[in-house]
Parts: sequence; structure tokens; C-alpha cells
Amino acid sequence: MKIKDKQITLAGTAGKIRIKRMQGGFPRIDADEEIDLHYGLGYMHGHDRQMHMWLMKIIGQGKGSEFVKADDELIELDKFMRWINLSEDALNEVQQLSPEVSDIFNSYCKGVNDAVSDSKTPIEFKLIGYQPDQWTPEDIVLMVKLIGYIGLYQSQGDIEKFILQLLRNNVAPQKVKELFPYIREEISNDLIEIIQKVKLIRPIVPESIKWMGHLPGLFASNNWTVGPQKTTSGKALLCGDPHLAIQLPSIWYSAVMTAKEHFMMGATLPGIPSIILGRTPNLSWAVTYGTMDMIDYFIEEVKDKKYRRGEKWLPLKMREEIIKPKKKDPIILKIYENDYGILEGEPDEDGYYLNLAWSSRKGTVAESARNLLNVVHAKTAEDALKYFSGLPFAPFNWVWADAEGNIGYQLSGLYPKKAENTSGLLPYLAWDESQGWQGMISPDKYPRALNPNEGYIITANQDLNHLGEVAPMTLPMSSYRADRIRELLEQKESLTMEYMKQMHYDLYSRQAEAFMEIIQPLLPATENSEILKNWDQKYDATSLGATLFERVYLELLKLIFGENGMGVNVIEHIITETPMFAMLHGNFDQVMLKNESAWFGDKTRDEIFQTAIDRGLKDPAVPYGKTRKMYIPNIFFAGRLPKIFGFDYGPYEHIGSRATIPQGQQYKSMGHPSTFTPTFRMVTDFADDELHTNNAGGPSDRRFSKYYTMGLKAWMKGEYEVFKP
Repeated sequence: MKIKDKQITLAGTAGKIRIKRMQGGFPRIDADEEIDLHYGLGYMHGHDRQMHMWLMKIIGQGKGSEFVKADDELIELDKFMRWINLSEDALNEVQQLSPEVSDIFNSYCKGVNDAVSDSKTPIEFKLIGYQPDQWTPEDIVLMVKLIGYIGLYQSQGDIEKFILQLLRNNVAPQKVKELFPYIREEISNDLIEIIQKVKLIRPIVPESIKWMGHLPGLFASNNWTVGPQKTTSGKALLCGDPHLAIQLPSIWYSAVMTAKEHFMMGATLPGIPSIILGRTPNLSWAVTYGTMDMIDYFIEEVKDKKYRRGEKWLPLKMREEIIKPKKKDPIILKIYENDYGILEGEPDEDGYYLNLAWSSRKGTVAESARNLLNVVHAKTAEDALKYFSGLPFAPFNWVWADAEGNIGYQLSGLYPKKAENTSGLLPYLAWDESQGWQGMISPDKYPRALNPNEGYIITANQDLNHLGEVAPMTLPMSSYRADRIRELLEQKESLTMEYMKQMHYDLYSRQAEAFMEIIQPLLPATENSEILKNWDQKYDATSLGATLFERVYLELLKLIFGENGMGVNVIEHIITETPMFAMLHGNFDQVMLKNESAWFGDKTRDEIFQTAIDRGLKDPAVPYGKTRKMYIPNIFFAGRLPKIFGFDYGPYEHIGSRATIPQGQQYKSMGHPSTFTPTFRMVTDFADDELHTNNAGGPSDRRFSKYYTMGLKAWMKGEYEVFKP
């Protein structure tokens, strides 16, 4: 069955379901009973996103080289996915689901599978000879685990690995602590010696794995809410815009769902039966990455495939995985684990090995699913606080508002109690049992807020440790975006939805403002200097100043952290070939903006800035938009086909910067171009039962469907679709 613009009626598990596409192609789902809303959502996900969902499933199971393509990239990705072993735990977690959650999962899966039975096999799967199997509750759990691990735990772990590599390559501890101020403990020579003896220190995911970029990493975002005392309507306002790598089809799938007097509407993720951010009659909510440190490295001393605890030697548990690449010999992996986590590499020789531990590795999805599905029934901000506290599967900043005018914030996750006076950013010595985790900390001690005095709450991945009894954010992003949001909120006494939409597209950079205070007095008398001096610090497509500033900024990074520290090639690689700098630019900036630093070597700050200015301004300026052309890749082909085929969209001007409210960051992830950009925007005012949204793409993953890129032009222009129940 093809679902176009006419309403269709389906028989659900408990009654009738009516589905009709809205203006942007996404569905309005009406059901007699609420359980059938999940069936209807599953049906539409299965109808519109069959390729998208099963590709994620194949990758999550570590079977890409078996079903898709037996090239080196997918084989390496399969090895990694088998190593972290999310699939096995998904089977165990399904047994822990409550009866109510099981009913919802089963209804959703039935909808997905009925739609797949009613639909043709996607052309992508025909090309590789793949026929989708059943979508199951285990697959839902796997999708939730993928969201938690990829881009959240993984980004924290990669940066902790980077710190290890700095120390391993003789970057001075003083410089490392200056760059990572949350390292509170001493970096001793003994620890550095042990780090340098570790048998294997490598990126967790080999850089050759381009396919990794297709998994849904929720790296960075904004959300904010404003209490009724500051709004024109006298009701609470809420805004959200998750920043991710843009792709086709869009990561998000919008929907409006109503049953009797209840409605829920917002953004869903294909494969999961839940509104992730959106609103109901009583509550609206949005989400950003919370940067909680839920992952640590332990250094294990291994002898004869045994690990040491105190004076005891205990056997490592070995798990065997068999990968069966298409038309190639099977690959047998031996993976070693213990009570802390998973060992990197096979311990064929005695010595030191890294062990990766993350707190939510097992047993957190069942509780999280129950609470996330309950959010749509929360009637008050206090209810929401309870539900958002109960989401241990991943570190997220949840911000919400209710119909009574209350606003709130809660950091979710599962924060381990770490050894006293340690940061978790340096590896622990596993044989010293005093350095092990000592249980988990209660979420009521995490950063949280309810109706703060200022009348608003902002999260933009910045440091919010001051709102909690513990400080779980050890790698927060810069505060530039949060500071700009705060500045704009305080400029007006009475705030409206239209003003919030303007904020979503604001291109002013607080980062540029801070650096220009140092740069301006040092500018020579040249044409480019005049352009930069008169720049308004906005990153629009026509701006010459933005281009010149970025050139000077890059030269500063190469001078301070390249020539004076880790090497120019290394810093260029971090900036352009990984998402690491996109996350860590605030750490680098706080060093560069100091009057004095160990990273400056024997030069003054002004001398370094002067050299960077001379280098950065030597070439003629060009409009910023011309330096920022980018294609939106199809998740299956990802640039492998000629652009004329239309699977990839573009080129488009990727404006904004790392520090503007709509981030415009570009880099390569696993070898192919990637971004931080607002992939979905929403604004809602409790004065009306409306949700204003735009989505970077349409509902369908089929290239030849009119719904494939529907909504992209509106997203670029700043036009919003209005959802109503």
C-alpha cells in the first residue's frame, strides 16, 4: 500500500486507526485507543523508513559485511560493533520490560512488520539481495542502545583516549591539565610510564570506518524554556533544536498522534515507539547532550590471560564472535572482558592493556523505556522531573515546561561514584581496588532546576555542574551558544514565538566577540584588516569578515597547539578529520584567551596573535558561504553515486559557526564530510495547542518519492510547519 495524500484507515490491535499526511508529508495518526497510536507510528515508520531502520539494525548487530558489502570498512565496523556487543544485551533487556512497555513495543513492531509486508523492498536492498526480517522488541532496545553509545559515550571515550595519547607522546602534564581543567589529580611520572607501556592504544573506532557516520550520534544541541512572567502570552514557551550530522533521510520523523482527548506530537526516531522531543496538552520538552562522564578507562595488568586485583590473579572471560563477510572466509574474534569492562585487543602477551568501562552498558533500557513512554502522560513539571530522572541509558539535558507555567531541567544518565579526588579523565589502575567505581550516584544529586528565579532555563551543552550536588560534566562544551541565548532572552521583556524563531537562526558569535577584543588592536593598516575590523561578528553567507576571522583562528590553533605542542599535522587532523575539536573548541579557546600559558612557549600572547593575523590575512577575502559548500549525504550510498542521481542533496551553504546558536561546524567523520547543524527545530507556547517545527528532510527514505527532501527548503529558509491536534 502506498500512503500518499488521502486518509487511510487501518485495523490496529484494539480498534481503528486513521492516518493522513500533513502539509510536510509527515503523518497525523488518530486512533480509538492509545495503544494503537504506537501501531500507527510503527506502520508509518515501516512504510516510510524501511531502508533506514534495517540499515541501522544491520550495523548495530555487526552484520554489515554479511548483508551489505564485504569491504574493509564494513568489516572493521562489524568488529567494533561485536566488540561493544550491544545486540546481546538487547536480548537480555527485553526480558526486563514491564507488561505495559511490552504491550507498546509489540503493538509498534506489529505496525512496522505489517507495513513492510504491504510495501515493496527498497531498491537499496534489492541491489544487495537483502530481505528485511521481522522488527522485534529486541531491535527497539538495540536502537536505544545505539543512541546512547554512538556519539555520547563514544565521544567522551574518544576524548579520554586523546588525553592518553597526549601523555603517551610526551606532551607536558602541565599543558594537558591546562587544556583539560577538570583534571584535578596529579599526573604522576609513574602513571605516564605505565601509559607508555600499555600494549595497545588506538582509536576505539578505526578512522577507516566511514559507515560509522550513518549511526545517530546526538552530539550537540540547544534547548531553552521561558516562564510565563517573561512571555507575551502569559504562558510558558519552550524551544529545542538538536544538532547532529545532517543526512537523507532526516534522522527525525515528525508525527502528530491523537486518541480521544489526548495528543502527543513532535519528533520521533524510526525504530523507536516514542516522541523524543515535542509536547502534549500538559507538557512540552526538548533534549540536548548532557556531557556526563559515564565512561572510564582502566589499565589492566594481564598475565597468562588473567588480570590482577590486589595480589590475586583472576581469569578473563573470553567471548567468541564470528563475522561472515559476503563471499569471504569467516573472521573469528576473541574478545576479553571482566567485571570492569571490555579489553582492547587480545592479551596474547603479558603486560598492560586498556579496559573500557561504561556505566550504562547493561540493564538500563527497560527502566528508561518505561519512563520515556510515561513522559507523554506527565501532567506537571514535578511528574516530568520524576520521569526524566529515570532515564539512565544516556547522558541528556532534558528541559521542559508545563501548562501551569512551571519550567524545569534534569540531567539524565548513570553517574558512577569515582575514587575520591579523581576526575575520570585519566585512566585508573584496575589492580588498585580503591580506584574502582563505588556504586552509582542518585539522579537527585545531578544538575537539575525547577522554576529558577531568572525565569528561564538554557542548555547548550555547556557546564551546568553548579546546578547539582555532584559535578558529572567533565568535558562540557563552550558556553558561547548559551551566553548568546541568554543575551537575546534578556534583551526583551516580553517574549514571543516569532522572536524564538529568529533566535533559532541568529548568526552572531560570542566567540568571535571575545577574540576580536585581542585581535583588533593588533591589526595592521591593510584592506583585509579594515574588513575584519568592521565585521559585525555574524556568520552569514556574504560575510567577508567571517572568512578572515576563521583564517586567523586556524593559524592561532596551529601556532599554539601545533608548533608549540602536539604538532601541526596532529592539530589539523583533529580539527578537520574528527568531531573532537567541534566538541572541545572551548577547551582550546580558554587557553588561547589567557594572558599567559604554558602552550605559548617563549612568546607572548600578542606576538602569537600578531603572527596568526599576518598569516591569516595575507590572501584576499571571499564570501563565507563560498567556503562552506556541502552535500547532504544519503545514508546508504553516502557520495558513492554521481550527484546527478539525486540521492545526495546540494550543494548548500553551511553557514553559522561552532559558536552561533545554529551551529555550522564541518569536519570529516570516519573519512566523509559531516556536520553539527540543527536537524530539527521546534517552538511551542502553551497559549495554544500548537507545535511549530521544521525538519531537515522529509518522511521518506526513498529517493524517487516526493517525500524524500520535502521540508528541506523550508528548513533552510526558516519557515515552520504548524502541528495541531
